[in-house]
Amino acid sequence: MSTVDFSTDSTPFSADTPLHMTSLSDYRVLTIYGADAPTFLQGQFTQDVAAATEQTARLSAYCTAKGRMLASFIFWQSGTPATDGTKAFHVLVRSDIAESFAKRLRMFVLRAKVTIEDTGMTPTAYWAGENVDLAAGKLGTPAPWQVVVTGSAVQIGLPAGTGIQRGLLIGDHDIDAGTAQPGQPDEWAVLDILAGIPWVEQANQEMFIPQDVNLDAIGAVSFTKGCYPGQEVVARSHYRGKLKRRMLNGFCDVAGETSPAAGTDITDITNIREPSGQVVNVATLADKQFLLFEVRLEAAEHNQLVLGDENGTPITLLPMPYLLDKPALA
Repeated sequence: MSTVDFSTDSTPFSADTPLHMTSLSDYRVLTIYGADAPTFLQGQFTQDVAAATEQTARLSAYCTAKGRMLASFIFWQSGTPATDGTKAFHVLVRSDIAESFAKRLRMFVLRAKVTIEDTGMTPTAYWAGENVDLAAGKLGTPAPWQVVVTGSAVQIGLPAGTGIQRGLLIGDHDIDAGTAQPGQPDEWAVLDILAGIPWVEQANQEMFIPQDVNLDAIGAVSFTKGCYPGQEVVARSHYRGKLKRRMLNGFCDVAGETSPAAGTDITDITNIREPSGQVVNVATLADKQFLLFEVRLEAAEHNQLVLGDENGTPITLLPMPYLLDKPALA
């Protein structure tokens, strides 16, 4: 499969990109706590809840009984007990689905001692080229998914896949950003796309099972834990043979054009009888639309994908920063 190397001008980021910071109003933090919270969440999330600690955040998803994703999120264990003295978990989720996600979880709490609250906190994102020293601004460089607590603030390192170091700050912090430049949420969204990290948002709820968007390949699905909604469908997709569909990333040169919605068709112009895939997430930066899209791997091998129907804009494929193989079971 032909791809574009990140060292070209296909992306606006490089190893010398200066430090940028921006607030992410499209994301919210929920807190879930109570004596029964760990057990309750273990029966709801695709991820093993025990893997999310005070030092390590984890990706996960929440599915319908048919295995279709209602939410994807990052979660970790709080370093301090909740107001009732019990263990608490923080969940970072897209703002446009946060309320429906919390409401759905509450439907299954029943008599369990579990409380789900919106913290009202908005995360701050930061990123810089790998040649930039972040220690000067007291940011430090936590490894991907590492959680560092400083006072009442949490710092989470995230994978970048582009020669960029990046992460999130959540809560009140006194970190001196020094000469940080103002960034834009769209830049952060592009970094997620280049890192191959998908987000369930309102526009793509219930479109995909976790494997469609590589969540199994990036450690967001446990195949050795107990049951959760949709577990039979997700497990069946894992065990039935080679996966024929995966999520890839790329970009279109579309100066001035409107961004496509999640779910927009992806077409292989060597076979236009039916769509070959769908857009998962999109972010526009400068004159390019960066895409995460789910597609038949056979169609992707032809490397003649376009956005929309056969007359659509060509998609230039970018290299995924991780292997798409099925994870080995413990």
